[in-house]
Amino acid sequence: MLKRGALGAVRLRAALFGLGLSCLAASAEPLFDPSDPVLDRQVERCLATPGVTFFESDQTLCYNAPIFPEQFFKLNEIPAARHIILTSPGGNVATARLMSTILDTRDEPAIIAGPCMSACAMVLLPGLNEVGIHRTAHIAVHGITMMDYRTWFGWRRDGQEPNRAEIMAAQLGYDFDYVLHQSGRTHMRDHLEGQAVDIGFIQSVSDRMYRDASGWTCRLAPKAYWGMLDADHLRAFLGDRLTRLEAFAGTWSAPENTAYKDVTLPISDQTYVFKRDLVSAGCR
Repeated sequence: MLKRGALGAVRLRAALFGLGLSCLAASAEPLFDPSDPVLDRQVERCLATPGVTFFESDQTLCYNAPIFPEQFFKLNEIPAARHIILTSPGGNVATARLMSTILDTRDEPAIIAGPCMSACAMVLLPGLNEVGIHRTAHIAVHGITMMDYRTWFGWRRDGQEPNRAEIMAAQLGYDFDYVLHQSGRTHMRDHLEGQAVDIGFIQSVSDRMYRDASGWTCRLAPKAYWGMLDADHLRAFLGDRLTRLEAFAGTWSAPENTAYKDVTLPISDQTYVFKRDLVSAGCR
């Protein structure tokens, strides 16, 4: 049996431990930032304004356009902004690297809002030094990008292994379909290395899409698959570059997910395909 003094000491330590846990819980940062009415209005205006626009009233630059030179070269003509709101259906990876260089030069904080697809998610997002994620964001990687040659060959030939002649042709650049695929892999590796972002940013998503697609009933071209990024992924690979993170749709079934939902079909909760690609491939 504990003596009265010893029992009091135990109770005191328990009370202090409980107080410490309460203080720790109270001081813990929330998982997501609350919405900002001012930012919400700016995002709403940007999503309703196609093109590349500078709003002088609040010094906001809105990039709501595909990633093509005709659009992003306009960034060179626009004065410095308080921040850039980025929403884009994407574009060519190599072209996006040029736009990323321009954004590096401007070096303004950015907000990802609305759809950030393909090269927007794969190149622009990991190339930003300061980036916030708005609750309207839908961020999706395009294609099973990081397949090596044997995996890519087997995917297109029902698991068949390439022979020596086919491997040599690929190494010499005579397999033109693979040359295009390999170009995307090379650009992604070079870009992420140049931005000091771990290759896992794209490799892990590509691997996940490959696993999901391998277990699905219909096989499409590698570029037909889309992989959604969630908050945990962004925290893991972007770290302190994330200056704001609102609760956004990181899965296909999330209630916040409204972009493209009526024209896509999920094959997992973070991998989906467009219905038009299913029709083109003869899938049902």
